[in-house]
Amino acid sequence: MIEKPYGETSFHAVNQIRKAMSRATGLRRVKCGHAGTLDPLATGLLIIATRHKTKELANLIGIDKTYLVRMRLGVTSASFDLEQRVEIIGGEENVTEAMARSAILALPGEREQIPPIYSAIKQGGQPVYHAARKGRTPTMVARTIFVHNVEIISIELPYMCFRVRVSKGTYIRSLVRDIAVSLGTGGVLVDLEREAIGEWRSENALTLNEVTSAILQHNTLPASI
Repeated sequence: MIEKPYGETSFHAVNQIRKAMSRATGLRRVKCGHAGTLDPLATGLLIIATRHKTKELANLIGIDKTYLVRMRLGVTSASFDLEQRVEIIGGEENVTEAMARSAILALPGEREQIPPIYSAIKQGGQPVYHAARKGRTPTMVARTIFVHNVEIISIELPYMCFRVRVSKGTYIRSLVRDIAVSLGTGGVLVDLEREAIGEWRSENALTLNEVTSAILQHNTLPASI
C-alpha cells in the first residue's frame, strides 16, 4: 500500500515501483498493477501488487472505498474539479447550512450516476478524457452506484467537507456535481483523499519513496505493500 502524492498519476506510481523492481531483480519486464485509479489531483491509498500477486488485484477492485471530500459551491468546471478551468457561476449565496446538510445526508442509497467526460472510462478502446481534451464531448451512459454512508465533517459555506463510503464505479466528482445541482448551483471537488479500500487503511500505507527505496535496498517489496 502506498500513499499516492498530489499531482501524480496512479500510472506513475506503478511505473516507479516497476522500474525499482527491474533494477533490483535484473528482470526487464516485471508485472505491476494497482487496485483502483486515483485522479492526479487526489491523494490517499493506492494498493499496488507485483509479479504473481497481481492476480489478486481483481478481488480488490470491487471492494467499497472510503473518501474524505472537500468541495466548493458556486463554481463549475468541465472535469468537476480543479484540473480544468474553473468558472464562477454564483448561486451559493442562496444556500443555507441546513440546505447543505440535507443535500449531503440525502446521498446514501442506490442512485444513477453519469460519469464525468474527463475520466478513464473507455469508448472505442480509448479513455474518454482523450476526446474531452481534444474539445469533443463524449456521450456518457449513466451507471448504478451505491452510497453506503456519509458523515459531515464541516460546512463553512461555500465549502463543504464530508466522508463517504461508496461502491465500485462511483465518481466522487460526479457526486459533488449532483450535490451542487440539488442546491441550485455548481460545485467542484477541491480536495479528495482515499482513506480506505475495504479494511485497508491509508494510515498504514508507505510513501512512494519509502517503497522504492526499500525495494532497491533489499531487492524485495516491504511486507506491508
